[in-house]
Amino acid sequence: MKSFKDIRSKLTEEYYDGPTAYAAGDRTNVGDIAGTDLGSVQSGGANKPYPSSSNMDLMSKGLQAALGGVYEDVVDAVTRARAKFNATGLSFHIDPAAMRNAAMNGTEYTTEVTFGDQPLGDNKNVSDATDQEPDQALPEVEGVPFEATLPKTDVVFTFESSGTGYKINVNFA
Repeated sequence: MKSFKDIRSKLTEEYYDGPTAYAAGDRTNVGDIAGTDLGSVQSGGANKPYPSSSNMDLMSKGLQAALGGVYEDVVDAVTRARAKFNATGLSFHIDPAAMRNAAMNGTEYTTEVTFGDQPLGDNKNVSDATDQEPDQALPEVEGVPFEATLPKTDVVFTFESSGTGYKINVNFA
């Protein structure tokens, strides 16, 4: 019987340690494979793609790449693409009924891009103040919130009927 060392010495295996397009979980490795580079992260790894004013166009292209193809259910497709997009810290709200209606009618669906549920370019934290009692003081935050440093951005989805499904196009406005 051969030992493990003998068998292992005769094997030649290579392992892929480059970036992957898998974008689920909190240890996301979003690289440039399959065109889903969502923030200038060329080698994946522990680096997280943080949004900045200079790479918003790149993130738009990455979101478009994640939506390449024809989809029967536009809400499911956009939800999956949003999961990859969330790796950047940015997100957007999806209203399923309005999105399906826009796809069927050939109109656009527009929604705000947010960071931590706060609209980009917004220096006010209104959602925290809505449930507060008038006499309770809100905590002060030193400096400018991160979402206020980015330009106000809307994501515009347009839908094109193709066979039994839809092609989805994305633009940042």
